[in-house]
Amino acid sequence: MIEESENFFHNKYGYCYYSLPSNKRAMIYNLYVEPEYRRKGHARELLQFVISEIRKTGYKGIIDIEACPREDSIGYKELSSFYLNMGLNIL
Repeated sequence: MIEESENFFHNKYGYCYYSLPSNKRAMIYNLYVEPEYRRKGHARELLQFVISEIRKTGYKGIIDIEACPREDSIGYKELSSFYLNMGLNIL
């Protein structure tokens, strides 16, 4: 179950935040999945949910995301590939 609070979504696996300022592009921030749940599809699930919520607002433009992997996480190249496959624009 994913819970929402002011564009902040979380569940027991992790969290994600987005902003959609008027007249600007949507931005996804701080995607985080707890280490014990990584590489099990939870990041994809959170991102799909957040992208869906952004699209429900009527926003049809590009969605940006920063690729800043944590030291104990996957590498930049793999993370970037994942985000691109999700249809996101990497900053």
